[in-house]
Amino acid sequence: MKFKAIILTFLAIAASPVFSQSGTVVERAFACSLINGYSIEDAASVMREFEWDEDFAPGFVLLREAAYASDEFRENWDFVVSLYYPSMEDLVEKRLAFRARTGGSEGYSLRDVARCDNSVRLNSVDFVPGPSAGGDVPDTSAIVTVSCERNGAPMSAAMAAAQSIAGIMGPNLRNLQVVNRQFGGPSQGIASRVGYRMVFNSPENFATAMDALRSNQPEQAPACNVPSAWLGHAIYQRDN
Repeated sequence: MKFKAIILTFLAIAASPVFSQSGTVVERAFACSLINGYSIEDAASVMREFEWDEDFAPGFVLLREAAYASDEFRENWDFVVSLYYPSMEDLVEKRLAFRARTGGSEGYSLRDVARCDNSVRLNSVDFVPGPSAGGDVPDTSAIVTVSCERNGAPMSAAMAAAQSIAGIMGPNLRNLQVVNRQFGGPSQGIASRVGYRMVFNSPENFATAMDALRSNQPEQAPACNVPSAWLGHAIYQRDN
């Protein structure tokens, strides 16, 4: 069994129209590792074939592939499954319905291609639209994630910082999310850290933004970890 003490609060997300790319949503996330001989494409294909029961289904599902993630993550996991709900009320309703089912599964299983962690994190995610916001969610997106010290500052300060970060990332940014861990994961002080996720519509958009950033560095570096880079694979979207 791989080591499971990995912080998931700053993992990447591609926004879904079901959330209108604004406001606050709830993320339920867990990490997975591929079984030898299988690829990310295999995992994504299996998940896209799932029969998502409307009584249990989240609003949006994303598979997030680690491209240049931390050593701690890459040594133990290959990707993250994120299930997004428009509200905590919606998540509780869907999860209680799932727990009350009389038998069977949730309509999907990754057991044939991957092994997944039983430790689940719940995060709240606030969206800041970028210059390239709008349109359908791309099948494959590129994401930069970073976890920063919050030191007890209010979320209003974290949101203000997000506006500055969005400006630095340039015209190819689809959206930026402010991530606040609510439940689960390694123990940490309340209001001690905040995550930022910068989403681009394509790997090419990501590359252009990173090249431009080299000549547009911020004057003062915040107290953040080294960023990670991910590929997001859109899996499922609920109609309502």
